[in-house]
Amino acid sequence: MSQSSNTPRRLLLKLRVKAWEDAVFRSSSTAIVGNDDDDRQGGRWSDGFAVWGAGRNGKDFLKALSPDVLSKVVCLVDVDQRKIESIRWYDNPSLLGRGNRIPILHFSDLTRDGNVGTGDVKFGRIDKRKCEEGDFVVASSHQRARLNEVRTKGRNFDTERQSDVDREVLRRLPVVICMAMFQTNGALESNVASIGRVEGKSLWHII
Repeated sequence: MSQSSNTPRRLLLKLRVKAWEDAVFRSSSTAIVGNDDDDRQGGRWSDGFAVWGAGRNGKDFLKALSPDVLSKVVCLVDVDQRKIESIRWYDNPSLLGRGNRIPILHFSDLTRDGNVGTGDVKFGRIDKRKCEEGDFVVASSHQRARLNEVRTKGRNFDTERQSDVDREVLRRLPVVICMAMFQTNGALESNVASIGRVEGKSLWHII
């Protein structure tokens, strides 16, 4: 039996996060989304970074971060309409301090043009049974309508949340993925690919 099998999950995450902070966050002042000068100016860690995953893994990742790194988290992103529309914020005063909270946005806000066609959004459920790659579900007509409604509310009417986030900065932020890959029949991988980040330069997988 391996030593890691006897190690608590949160301790393993803490060690993994510490390694990421030392090897990635603290080792370079710049994370580049593209190749042009605007990206080089806008992709610095001083702009912060986004965390993909507003569920348990994303929250545990935030709790494992050093305080100075935690302060650079601009937003959480997800595909779950309930988290985006109903929960809307990650609010943890004991972790973030009184009055501070992190907005939960749709992942398409990270794309270069701020948009992913609703027909291109993929939904998948975690299934440990063997499945074929690409066996995900494309957004249904009902889901497309709900996604459009969620995005409209988030971009046009939710002025409180919108004022906290610079949309131009969002589109060039480095991204940390806090969701298990290869467990949603290709849905997560497809959505991650749509935001145009480069693995190892502006995209990292922690979970």
